[in-house]
Amino acid sequence: MAAGNQPAALPNISTFIISNRVVLQKYGIMNKFLNRKVKPARDYRTKDTVKRTRGTAYDELEEFSSYWSSLYTARSKMERSLMYAKGDQWGDYITDPDSGESITEGELIKKQGKVPLKNNMIAPITKNIEGQFRRNVTKTICSVRDRDEAKIGEMMSIALEYSQSLNEITELDASILTMLECGGFIAQRIEFGYNEYKHMNDAWVYNVDPSRLFFNTNIEDNRGWDITCIGEIFDMDFETVVAAFSKSRSDREWLESIYGKNRFQRRSFVDGVQGYNQKYADFYTPSDVDLCRVILGWKLESRDAYFYQDMLDGSWGFVGLNEVDKIEQINRQRIQEASLAGVAEEDILLIEYEFKVERYWYYRYLTPWGDVLQEGRSPYWHGQHNYVFHAYPLIHGQVFNFIEDFIDQQRSINRTMTLIDFIRSSSAKGLVVIDEDAFNSMSREEIIDEYVRYNGVLFCRLKAGKDIRSVITQLNGAGAVQGDYELLSLQLKLINDIAGVNSAMQGKEPSSGTAASLYAQQTENASMNLKGLFDSFKSFRKRRDLKLMQTIQQYYNSPRYIELAGKDYSEESKYYNPEKVQGAQLDIELTEGTNTPTFQMLENEFLMKLFEMQAINVKTLLENSSLPFASKILESIKRAEQEMAENQSMTQMDPALMQQISSHNPGLIEKMMNDANASPQDGIVQAS
Repeated sequence: MAAGNQPAALPNISTFIISNRVVLQKYGIMNKFLNRKVKPARDYRTKDTVKRTRGTAYDELEEFSSYWSSLYTARSKMERSLMYAKGDQWGDYITDPDSGESITEGELIKKQGKVPLKNNMIAPITKNIEGQFRRNVTKTICSVRDRDEAKIGEMMSIALEYSQSLNEITELDASILTMLECGGFIAQRIEFGYNEYKHMNDAWVYNVDPSRLFFNTNIEDNRGWDITCIGEIFDMDFETVVAAFSKSRSDREWLESIYGKNRFQRRSFVDGVQGYNQKYADFYTPSDVDLCRVILGWKLESRDAYFYQDMLDGSWGFVGLNEVDKIEQINRQRIQEASLAGVAEEDILLIEYEFKVERYWYYRYLTPWGDVLQEGRSPYWHGQHNYVFHAYPLIHGQVFNFIEDFIDQQRSINRTMTLIDFIRSSSAKGLVVIDEDAFNSMSREEIIDEYVRYNGVLFCRLKAGKDIRSVITQLNGAGAVQGDYELLSLQLKLINDIAGVNSAMQGKEPSSGTAASLYAQQTENASMNLKGLFDSFKSFRKRRDLKLMQTIQQYYNSPRYIELAGKDYSEESKYYNPEKVQGAQLDIELTEGTNTPTFQMLENEFLMKLFEMQAINVKTLLENSSLPFASKILESIKRAEQEMAENQSMTQMDPALMQQISSHNPGLIEKMMNDANASPQDGIVQAS
């Protein structure tokens, strides 16, 4: 694994001379100076690059602010998509024609005496996509480039799976997938440190709210390869700021002078769970007056430097322009040592260097006033920032989102439903028109009571030439909305077609007469409509897992035993060895998981066939099956085997030893035999 853009430490001269003098004495001229088999590889050791300063970074703060502001349109689209996806579908602002004020569509409809109805067709679509993601279980596999080190890849796979379980990665991914549908761009942050909720140090993954994310907006690569600046805004209480950025009492006093000492006495998170804090966020101002705004920004920076490559041990890196004398000094010392050993000058492996521009990632924690809370180079071996960014679809530098494709269709559905409701409320509903002059024998109240009464009778005297049907007429306004109902049905069909989530994909029963092959084809076609979204999200997760793996590889620096449920890994690989893992070149791949119901059923059936053929015993069957009772039965078998082994060892005790024990304590042998032969029902004889 490369060390990113961290300059590798130059070899210590005295250490080099002493070590190579020993080599020269032992092996003569066949020494490291002639080691031309060494392949250049980056020294991935890293230094503590954190700087604690009390300086300012106004230019960087202004740059971060401009990037955040340039994402205003994208954030607005995201908020609108979220609004429609989660139920608030009358929240668009329009101008009131009467007052000229800006009000929501829902408020205007209510003002006109109507009810703003909605039939949320977007929520089932997003829920179905989330369900499809959760159902398609995947597994991250780490592999090494050297076939002889396969166990190292398995060891890393276990560590990565453990970290994913610790982070509840499925919940994080399901949530961030919804944000990808609504916003078109997402990000996750990977850190190593102490987690207060878990009470432990480890590698942690955090979802980043897109409304708090900023990056250089001139990107065209949805993989994030052209990201040159990325960061996030945080709102913390003051004590959290102190815990994160102070190392002394003076640091605390300095922070108090910045954020104020007596501001943080109350909490007023009004409507916080409704998302208003994110919706109306400002770059410089915290979402709540009691919180402190902290801005984290990563920039890809550069400097004039010398690129060096040590032909002796293969290490390479960058040094400052003022450090080239160190390289020359080491080279002179090597030439001197090699000359004493009789090595030709052209055979001496030196440190070669040339002028280059070094590119490196630099981070800064800033206050809204430009104060630097903490800064430094990337401390990670991968040399990058600790964010994983993804945009889909990103076309021609524009971000689109999945939900906005059918917002207009959803609005049309809501308007049609509201119109139908208005027409029905203002039209006749079983209205009865009666010729009052025909009922000379009955009063108006009697006519009404008799008309609605069961088995009622109306007495009337018809005028000459009058028909009873012309005297009593019933009017109904159902015909006025018949066309609207047909339009509504068409709109409901269109929105599923646009989304690519039809009834087959939703798991609904097919209509009568639908062939099974046709229904299966419909399901397959629906899945194809969402394949681009799922494949793109899979690419994001793969890059996330790679950076998570690299973080684990760097910071898991002590041996540990990692126990995972399942039988996919060997017992040997569960012992994590950092010395082996840290020097390995690892790749990752996302594969279909083996813990799906279909796979488990096939696995159990195959094992049962092997057992019936007597190819495996019952213990092997239980160890590899996923039957719900397998672990319990297996534990009972192992316990019984252990008891039998103990009994056998007792009965096979050396006779001489038994005689010696009996001579000192005659009753002890009898007691030991009773204990060995006792069953759980008998109870074990206790020592007196």
